[in-house]
Amino acid sequence: MTTPPVSSRPKYPVPWIASYLIVGSILIVGSIAVAWYLEQFSSEFDYDDPDMQFLERIVVSPQPGTGEFTSLNGGDWQALCLVGWNGDLESALKSAGIPAADASSIRTEYSRRSEDVKQTEFMLIYVTKTTRSKALRHPHGFAFASEGSAVCTMKEKPVIELPAGR
Repeated sequence: MTTPPVSSRPKYPVPWIASYLIVGSILIVGSIAVAWYLEQFSSEFDYDDPDMQFLERIVVSPQPGTGEFTSLNGGDWQALCLVGWNGDLESALKSAGIPAADASSIRTEYSRRSEDVKQTEFMLIYVTKTTRSKALRHPHGFAFASEGSAVCTMKEKPVIELPAGR
């Protein structure tokens, strides 16, 4: 009987081992990248929105007792309201003399988003000259309003005393 010839080649070729190492490395690095991405800071507030940036400048201003809204939305607004948690929007609309069409738009936005406002937040709602309305929640409600407070104004009177609850 003859013995089979002994092969000098390894049982598992080097290319297979290398491909297992490469695939394994890719899976490990990919898992780390996914975990890092999922742990990144995220916020429910849109800090890239120009209106949010506008409000941030008011909140951190050296005179936080007043808010000057002339240049809000590039000056394209005709009525606005700041509403704190559980704010009395109806009284604020009435005392500011907001026209019926604008008041209706503000009410609609408020009713659509008011449940999202938490105790430490406030909402800015405004109506543009083309009667488009926009609502924006802001996390720093303490700077503007206490519970139950709301204040509205028209373009002709763009400065509001803050906090609105005083």
